[in-house]
Amino acid sequence: MHAPGLLVVTALLVGGLVAVASQGLGITFPRLRGAIGRLAPEGRAQVLSLLAGLPWLLAFGTLVLTFLPSFITIPGLIQDHCLPHDHHPHLCLRHGLWAPSGQAWVILAVLGVAGSAFWFRFLRRLVEGQRQVRTLLRLAKEVGAFHLLPSHKALAFSAGLLRPRTLLSSMVMASLEDDDLKVLLAHETAHARRRDALRLVVAEAMAMAMPRGIRRMLLDDLSLACEESCDRAALPQAGCPERMAEVLLRVQRLGMATPAGQLGATGSQLPLRVRALLGDPYPPIPAGMRLLWFSPLLLLLADPVHHAAETLLGFLNP
Repeated sequence: MHAPGLLVVTALLVGGLVAVASQGLGITFPRLRGAIGRLAPEGRAQVLSLLAGLPWLLAFGTLVLTFLPSFITIPGLIQDHCLPHDHHPHLCLRHGLWAPSGQAWVILAVLGVAGSAFWFRFLRRLVEGQRQVRTLLRLAKEVGAFHLLPSHKALAFSAGLLRPRTLLSSMVMASLEDDDLKVLLAHETAHARRRDALRLVVAEAMAMAMPRGIRRMLLDDLSLACEESCDRAALPQAGCPERMAEVLLRVQRLGMATPAGQLGATGSQLPLRVRALLGDPYPPIPAGMRLLWFSPLLLLLADPVHHAAETLLGFLNP
């Protein structure tokens, strides 16, 4: 396959499958939301993160299956897969029998323009948010396990993506008692340890092709799962769920703020978090959830997926 053909095929398959799978996930997610919401927050965060990236996993998995028969032909592990059929273009890394048509280039250009518009806005927000975080960290002073920022605003969050650090403002330090500060620090340290800001940024990037309302719903659910997980992580410091809920209420009364434009910021959603703390414990994760992991048996789909991709691409080369 010529290099332009390989580029076009890869981009068309990935872009088309991501777009279709994202729209399909937009239809099915509201129906799955109730069952996912009954999971413990740690498992719920993993499932929601997986769902956000599922269109891309499906796209790249399909891409691997599409080229697998051609790839294992190269060292002679199987018979040349191009010999038995000639009714459509071939996706072959060995023979180079497929060349993109003008129609394929047009479709690729449309997908590229649409995707670039989404990514440009996302990357601009990401760069601006991280610039603000770096500015705050430069102004803050490292005090033990956190950074203290001189500010009259109530700030307490995990700053940064790859190397998150806990940042508290002097207003929060002066307003809370020592025991409450320890609980708040335990909560924010859990965010940093789990890299929740990075998790949310990646989820937002992966879910960009989903319908806007469904994407916002999924990200809000993921943010709530992260908050509940960190609340549970801070429970040993609080002593009991009731005490944890009291600290959350006191912190909320301070009017906590997050730097504008920061991607990956977890939200408050305080009523739901308090209800989770004081309500019934979550049931264990069902054994059936293991089915979410891809099975090696999917490799058996390589040949039909490969021929299906060739047939679909044949419509672009009438």
